[in-house]
Amino acid sequence: MRKLIENLKKLELLDIKSVMMLLVTALPALILKLSKKNIWLVCERINGAEDNGWIFYQWLRKNHPERNAYFVLSKGAPGFDKNDDHMLAWGGFRHYMYYQVSKMHVKALFVSPRPTQRVCCYYERFLKKRITTIYLRHGISVSGVEHHRYEVMRVRMFVCGAKPEYDYINQNAGYPEGYVQYTGFARFDELLDKQSDGRFILVIPTWRRYLVDIEKNDEENNKNFLASAFYRHFNSLLGNKAFIDDVESMGYKVKFCIHAEFRRFLPLFKDIDPRVELVKIGTSIHELLMSTSLLITDYSSVFFDVAYMKKPMVYYQFDYDEFRTKHFSEGYFSFERDGMGPVAKTEQELMDRVKACFDGKSFVNNELYLQRCAKFFPNHDNHNCERIYNSIIEIEKNG
Repeated sequence: MRKLIENLKKLELLDIKSVMMLLVTALPALILKLSKKNIWLVCERINGAEDNGWIFYQWLRKNHPERNAYFVLSKGAPGFDKNDDHMLAWGGFRHYMYYQVSKMHVKALFVSPRPTQRVCCYYERFLKKRITTIYLRHGISVSGVEHHRYEVMRVRMFVCGAKPEYDYINQNAGYPEGYVQYTGFARFDELLDKQSDGRFILVIPTWRRYLVDIEKNDEENNKNFLASAFYRHFNSLLGNKAFIDDVESMGYKVKFCIHAEFRRFLPLFKDIDPRVELVKIGTSIHELLMSTSLLITDYSSVFFDVAYMKKPMVYYQFDYDEFRTKHFSEGYFSFERDGMGPVAKTEQELMDRVKACFDGKSFVNNELYLQRCAKFFPNHDNHNCERIYNSIIEIEKNG
């Protein structure tokens, strides 16, 4: 009791509502438990439904409707369907109720399908509530394991999207035997069936944690961003008339998608050519990747989705040493040795690499990179959700 009181003292005022919701839904949850067993809660972002969690949930509803699987999403978010009885409004009455009965949490990102993270952690600790967590992941890791170690994640199943990633995580991240599984990502199932040629080049770099300081105000962050290599290089590329002219002459256009963590900086890009299409908030990245003709990125793991479809790409890496020192350390993957496309370090080199992918009619991939794709994805099919499901069932059976 003393420990519980100490924990409650740490709660903030905003947490009182969460405590009350747990109390109010306790009795309905007990009644629910009589009729529904082995409830699975699936989620991604609080307001997002387009990634591995969403696609796996849809696969479950289609192929195993007998499963008590529920997707948690903010009411009013794109994809929320009030007519779907298996969809729970995040933080709502039913979410709290189903959470208390749930035994399996399936997540695609760090956030879990708890209605509130902190209060629920105290609740689970106090009642010794046992929940099995399946981590579907968002992107294939090519960097060091420090953010994926078992003592950090504490998940029962860590899903890998590729064989080399599985070997690296399994050997270096401290997981018990059998906790790391190479199944492929759920969203890969759609890539082979729905890919197309949208006649555009997608420019989609990742972010840099060292350029976003929550302790600094907007003016200071903007100043640091404007002085960064990231801003200088991408502002120059997207404003390069010769580059856009070249792309247009091939019969294509350019789309620029800035990372969500950098969206606040988009107004600072003053020199973007008016022919470049800026991807709007809410646009499905999954759909963009399936329809792009060629990808330009720096280090973003989205390139693996493009590689799974065997589409051409170019890596634009003008700040490799800085990125590895300040953002993510180097892991098992070498862009020069293992990359599914050429590496460019200057703007002119990037333009030359893009031209080299064009055969006069369309963008095509080089045989060397096709071989690397095949080696990286020995499971190259649309049965990834099925493998994930079978692995979860084994965990349910054997613990």
